[in-house]
Amino acid sequence: MTIINLLRFKIILLFIVSVSTTLAADPVLVAHRGMLRHAPENTLPAFSVCLDLGVGFELDIRTTKDGELVIIHDDNLERTTNGPNRSVRDVTLAEARKLDAGSWFHSSFKGTKIPTMEEVFRLIKERKRGTTIIALNIKQLNPDGEKELVHLLEKYDLFKDCFAFDQSAEMSKRLKKINSQFRIGQNVSRKGVDDRLGEDFLDVFMVTFTPTKAEVDKIRERGKQVVYNFGGTLKGRRNPGTWNKAREAGIDGMLIDYPLECRRVWRNVKP
Repeated sequence: MTIINLLRFKIILLFIVSVSTTLAADPVLVAHRGMLRHAPENTLPAFSVCLDLGVGFELDIRTTKDGELVIIHDDNLERTTNGPNRSVRDVTLAEARKLDAGSWFHSSFKGTKIPTMEEVFRLIKERKRGTTIIALNIKQLNPDGEKELVHLLEKYDLFKDCFAFDQSAEMSKRLKKINSQFRIGQNVSRKGVDDRLGEDFLDVFMVTFTPTKAEVDKIRERGKQVVYNFGGTLKGRRNPGTWNKAREAGIDGMLIDYPLECRRVWRNVKP
């Protein structure tokens, strides 16, 4: 067994122990950039662990110089690869694939590649277990890339599992025009809920506040999905009290950096 597979096995065992009595109705946990505290962010190992555990995940989409869709958070290659101080947009896919996107995290991940969008969608299709939520954070995408993204969602039949966010309103409209099944998400404040419901354009409300059950019900009555955006590593983001309140409100999912810890907390709280 390789070190990476051994790590995955240990994480799966930890998760199984922590969720053995978790309710099926619990919100879907959406791991920020994959299981980023246990594997290199935005890589296939980080996403594979999520799928093995029945956890959704968020990822970041960028475009290479030759128009290929790749998954990496930063525009610059330096932080998460052994690449130079260059933009992803200035290298071809072939050049990007030569880089090591794992050693910076741990030597056991040496040789991990920057994944393509198609590789990730193929992985999801092959490995997902039941209902999941995949949040596609569009960092940089040109018109050809927009068409390719929709094409890949069609190819792997993942419209129900995925939604895109952080793109401009203009891009959102273009994506919807290419295929009306494409789902659009947006960060929404408490004050902005009524206005956004009035627009009737969003499919996924990424609420940036801890919602009440009444607020969640109001949004869901309009046929919208509610995902609580609680990603980040600040002290307040590791708050079991907030995790429990969000669960009690009946949200569909929660974007979080600590999915294993959260699920363990939920296991120990009576419904």
